[in-house]
Amino acid sequence: MTTKEIKITKNLEKGIAFSCQMCGKCCTGFDDGEVYLYKEDILRLAEHLNMNTPSGLKLFARKYIKVIEDEFFWKVPGEQKEKNYKFLTLGFKFAGKDEQCHFLQGKICIVHEFRPFQCRSFPFWQMMVSSKLNIEIYKNKCKGLQLSEGIFYSKDQILEWAQNEYEIEKNYFLEMKKNKFNILKVYPFLSKDMLKEKE
Repeated sequence: MTTKEIKITKNLEKGIAFSCQMCGKCCTGFDDGEVYLYKEDILRLAEHLNMNTPSGLKLFARKYIKVIEDEFFWKVPGEQKEKNYKFLTLGFKFAGKDEQCHFLQGKICIVHEFRPFQCRSFPFWQMMVSSKLNIEIYKNKCKGLQLSEGIFYSKDQILEWAQNEYEIEKNYFLEMKKNKFNILKVYPFLSKDMLKEKE
């Protein structure tokens, strides 16, 4: 499977208005899952922080990144069924008792313009746009979804965000598969100690 048809839930068919209210709730705690990081996210942030040298990337990784587990369904051309692959990926390392993002000061993201794709694409993640239930769950926590005000996103724009998310995940999976799922080959700035911390 090289592309994925993403189905949109009926309550998004006519589009939705949404603007982040900068409450900081989605930048605190792991109850809602991980903040996944991909190569473009890391390089953009590292450049903004003047850490885009080999030694700077190693420091960035130790300070802000953790290794986490991921999975991806993929149908090898010529085969009839998809296979679920499990492998390692990267996520933000949160800090403190409230598990807060390092870049959250008060309720403000200090790297907002350079934030990861997952942060920028909320609330138009694949798992959100295809499920009315998931939207309702997040609506209880997100002021932006409760207000339904601000920038209007059409059905096509919503689907484009979700499709872009899938393409990023697919490209990372294919790169990992090409490198026999050795994350150190894909991200040479990681240390072996970070993999041990995962175990």
